Amino acid sequence: MQLRSSPRASTLLLIVAAISLAAGARADGGIDLTGTLYHDSGGGLKMTVITPGLNIDGTIADALTLRAGYEADIVSGASVAVVDAPGSGVDAITGATTLNDIRHTASAGFTLHSEFAELTAGYAYGTESDYHSHGFSLSAHSELFERNTAFDISYARGFDRACALNQPRAQESVNRQRLPSSTGCFSADDRTTLHLDLSTYQGSWTQAWAPLFTTQLTLTAQILHGYQGSPYRAVWLGRSAAMENPPEDRARYAAGLGARLWLEPLHGALQLSGRVYRDTWDIKSITAEGAYEQSLSGSVRLRGRVRFYDQNAAIFFSDDYVRLPRGEYFTGDRELSSMRSMTYGLRLIYDVPPDDEGDVLGIFDGLRLVLKADLIRFDFRSFHYGRADIPNTDALMITLGLTSRF
Repeated sequence: MQLRSSPRASTLLLIVAAISLAAGARADGGIDLTGTLYHDSGGGLKMTVITPGLNIDGTIADALTLRAGYEADIVSGASVAVVDAPGSGVDAITGATTLNDIRHTASAGFTLHSEFAELTAGYAYGTESDYHSHGFSLSAHSELFERNTAFDISYARGFDRACALNQPRAQESVNRQRLPSSTGCFSADDRTTLHLDLSTYQGSWTQAWAPLFTTQLTLTAQILHGYQGSPYRAVWLGRSAAMENPPEDRARYAAGLGARLWLEPLHGALQLSGRVYRDTWDIKSITAEGAYEQSLSGSVRLRGRVRFYDQNAAIFFSDDYVRLPRGEYFTGDRELSSMRSMTYGLRLIYDVPPDDEGDVLGIFDGLRLVLKADLIRFDFRSFHYGRADIPNTDALMITLGLTSRF
C-alpha cells in the first residue's frame, strides 16, 4: 500500500497542538475513543470492516473549540469481479476479487461560540492504496425564543480521486477493462486517476413545542460529478465484460421529519422518524424508524430501534444487460437495484457516576461508555450473480465508545 503523505503523523501533531492550547488556557476538553466492527455474509461471500477512531477537543474561554481526529477503515473480504459472468453461479462467487486495504482519515476543525449561535469549520483528508479524498465543511447553529427553536445550516465540499487502468485506446465504455489490483496506483504508467466532486447542502429546524415534545425537520441536497462506480467491478455485456459505467452527474434530494416524546411516568422517550429521497437516476426511497429509550437508573439508558428502508432501481439498472440493455450506462452495484432492508438495533449508555467532589475516578469531569449493536437484513428483489444466491444479505455492526471530559 502506497501513501503520499502521513495523515497519522499530521493528526498526532494536531492533537498535541489542541491539547497544548487547551491546557495553556485552562480549557475544558474531551476525548472520544470508538471502535466499530462491521461484518456481512451470505451466499459464499464475506466482508469485514474494523474502524477504530480517536477524536479530541478543547474549549478555550467558552469562545473557541478546537478539534482533531483520526479514523481508520481496515477492510478484508471479497467481492464478485464480473457481475453476471457466463458459466455456473458457483464460478462467479469463487472467482471473486479479494479485498484487503486500510483507509486512513485525519480531520481537524474549530467552533466559534456566542451566547445563542455557533459557527463550525472542518477539514478531512483520507487516503488508501487506490483512493484519495479531501474535503471541507462549514456549518452554523442558532437558537431562538428562549432556546426552544434551533436552526442549523451546513455546506460540505469533497474532492475524491480513484485509481483505474490507463486505457487510451478504449474510447468506448464497453471496451474499458476493470482494475485487477491496486498495485501501482497513482504512480505506474498503466494507471490513471478518476475524479469525483461532491457538494452537500443541509438545513434543519428543531422545535421544542413543549417540555416533553420535540420535532426536527431536515432537508438535504447533494450534487455529484465524476466517476461513481467501482473500477474493480465489471459487467458482462455479451461477448466481453467491461468496467461498470454509471452516469457522471447525479443530484440527490431528501427530506426527513422526526419527533421525540418524553413519557414521564415511564422515564423513557418514544422516537419516530421518516425520510423520503429521490435523485436524478430515478431512485426513490422511503425510510421509517421507530425507537424507544428507557432510563434504567440515573446513569444507565437502553435504547431499541427498528428501521425499514425501501427503494426502486436506478433507471439504467438491468439484471441482465445482454438481454435487457438500458442505453449507454451499465452497473453491477447491487445498491442501485430495487431493494429493501430491516435494521434492528440496541444501544446501552452508561454514565459513570461522579464521586462526592463531582469527579469521575478522580480525573474526569464526566465519563461515558456506549455499546451499540445493529442487525441488518437485506432483500434484493432484482439482483443476482448468475444462478448463485445473493451474497452478503445479513450484516452485523457493533460499536464500542468511550467519551471522557476533563
